[in-house]
Amino acid sequence: MKLIFCFLVIFICFNTALAQKKVHFRNKHVRKDIAKIFENYPDVNGFQINFRNDTAESIYILGKIEDNILKGSKYKTYYSLKYAGDLFFLKKKYSLIEKLTKNKELVNSIDRQSSNFILSVEAQSISIKPLFDGSVFCGFRHSSQLKFQKKLNANYKETIVPSGDSILILQAIVNRDGSLGKKMLLHGDEDDKLYSYICDNYQDYNQENKANLNTKGLFLPYRSGGTPFTSIIEIFVRLNPDRTFSVSGSGRERKLRIKDYKEDPNDPLQLF
Repeated sequence: MKLIFCFLVIFICFNTALAQKKVHFRNKHVRKDIAKIFENYPDVNGFQINFRNDTAESIYILGKIEDNILKGSKYKTYYSLKYAGDLFFLKKKYSLIEKLTKNKELVNSIDRQSSNFILSVEAQSISIKPLFDGSVFCGFRHSSQLKFQKKLNANYKETIVPSGDSILILQAIVNRDGSLGKKMLLHGDEDDKLYSYICDNYQDYNQENKANLNTKGLFLPYRSGGTPFTSIIEIFVRLNPDRTFSVSGSGRERKLRIKDYKEDPNDPLQLF
């Protein structure tokens, strides 16, 4: 049994090594930008950018090892480059990395056989490997999201003046039926009129569609084999200068930040 296990480990490592290809950037400015990242962010051990159709769609920041993580592993933080909330925090904390993901010369400097790939960057090593399709995560029901956004636009009054930067980001539990459970603001103020406005309109939307939440509800919980599970979503809402609203969300690889959340042992929270 031990011999079989050792063989499997060697086989997996061998195939991983074959799948990876070292990268040497032709563009010297890209090389300088990457070096500058490690100079400015000593807490970053590396990062992995996922490209689909030659466009950066998400990134993992590899940071310091935490006590609750297995020794020798790298602590990962996921940012979706398609979700405005993650872009907001990425730009705020790692602006140089966010800028690199938008640099077209980054892709043009890489010799690759596919437009779908993972670029792994460490201070002394850069490589690429294939990108495979992932799972389906908790998120917005697209048609309902558009209706909710129209509702926010239609009901807005000039008396609703944001106290901050017109941006709210919150994390919420998505129940099995698609309704929201406990929530917590990650950016913004609960006393802000804008926050009250968003919550009131969400309650109205649910009331209007209470008979058909399974098909018209705003949120889709994570599903496995057709079965819905209690999951997490993060929601970004911005009041634009033209007084319209932008709404987006992501449930992929969220970390629970709701401090007083108590998990039901019969309905465990699914984190993916």
